[in-house]
Amino acid sequence: MTEAVANRAHGRRRMTGRDPDEAHRSATPLELLFDLAFVVAFGQAANELAHYLADDHIGTAVGGFAFATFAVTWAWINYSWFASAYDTDDWVCRLLVMIQMVGVVILALGLPEMFESLDHGETLDIGVMVAG
Repeated sequence: MTEAVANRAHGRRRMTGRDPDEAHRSATPLELLFDLAFVVAFGQAANELAHYLADDHIGTAVGGFAFATFAVTWAWINYSWFASAYDTDDWVCRLLVMIQMVGVVILALGLPEMFESLDHGETLDIGVMVAG
């Protein structure tokens, strides 16, 4: 059995570049769910921004939101670049996408602690964010 046949039998595909002439490729349900995980993270950052603005803690609100937006955007851009460059849609890639989605949700769960530590002038508490 050749390597290509063996890989197909196990549900794996060779990582190849995406065809630049591919027309009208639509997003898969997994890609849409992936984007939704980032919507949750941006929503959490916006919630914290609104909370600190309402309490008139402008510096914490703006600084924390900028930091949170940078962290979430960094994670999103890195995977989006990979996904747009390669067209690997095997079970390993799908599993890794789901693991990254969990990581983004964990990052979002760490945003309140980061904002709070920023507000109190303490060392920036980004442990949960980094774990995500």
